[in-house]
Amino acid sequence: MVSITNEISNARFLDANKEPHQMLLPIRGYEKEALLPLEETVKPINELLTDLDIMVDTAKQNSKKPADGLTSNESAAIHLYTMHWEEPNVSLYTILNNILRSKRREPLKPWFRYLKLLLTALFKLPSLKTIVWRGVQGNLSDQYDDDIVWWGFSSCTESLDVTERFVGKSGIRTLFTIECINGKAIRAHSFYKEESEILLLPGTYLRVVGKSSPAKDLYIIHLRETPAPRPYLEPPFISTTLDTSVVTVSATTMKAPVKQHITISTGEGLSSTAASAKSMDQQSKRFFICFGLGKPCSVVQICILSNYDEKWQLFTVALGSNCKRRLQSVVVKD
Repeated sequence: MVSITNEISNARFLDANKEPHQMLLPIRGYEKEALLPLEETVKPINELLTDLDIMVDTAKQNSKKPADGLTSNESAAIHLYTMHWEEPNVSLYTILNNILRSKRREPLKPWFRYLKLLLTALFKLPSLKTIVWRGVQGNLSDQYDDDIVWWGFSSCTESLDVTERFVGKSGIRTLFTIECINGKAIRAHSFYKEESEILLLPGTYLRVVGKSSPAKDLYIIHLRETPAPRPYLEPPFISTTLDTSVVTVSATTMKAPVKQHITISTGEGLSSTAASAKSMDQQSKRFFICFGLGKPCSVVQICILSNYDEKWQLFTVALGSNCKRRLQSVVVKD
């Protein structure tokens, strides 16, 4: 059986030494999956984790009143990620991060459904620009001379005291101080709220700003999150590369006929409302919306107001700024 305790589980805060220090293939493919309830997303990985059904049920019970505008399923997906499986069992975050850091992307496919829900939740949280800390036992300073990509989910905290409590105050150890620009505060959705966790997403691109050794056996590496030269993590909503005039997004769960309200933000800072919208009910499979734009534009984002998981919410679909084609329609399908 899985034992769930109230003790702080710090293993995922101390795994920076597991990063591969080489360029890997981008993380993509999962974004094409439909948004499903948490218990459905984990079916393909059920055999990989002991008593996964118990952990999922616990996560859902603790996520009935989610914060930050997330649905209960989205909050529960984050909650499940933070949960610790007692030894000798391996935790979900350990297996997932090992696969994300692997040279092969094929083993990631069974995780696509869960990644879709988890990253949808994380992308909906505000991005924090702040200083965070992370630690690891051992001296890693010789491994950090050039820019690096952290391929796993990186658990950090804004508190140096918490980091030192995790890594210890004696022995050879390395502390990372990171200027992040896209940190995600997940305390409200974590099983261990006392950790005040800030999560960095897979594919975070980091620049080495400096290194020091202020005391015996203590090494500090100063990193700065920097926009990556190319996308290493595909956004969960839609591809950032728009090479056709039709965009596909995941269907929402409709309990009654509703209107889909779409707005377009252009590179010039102008905003345009969809020229037309049609009603959509639970029997609908495809839904076309014509924007009626008269010329190509640099589309920044599409905002979709939808009734998903019995809760109204606003989805923001980032498209980047390099759209060269006229955007004509959106296809919503399940």
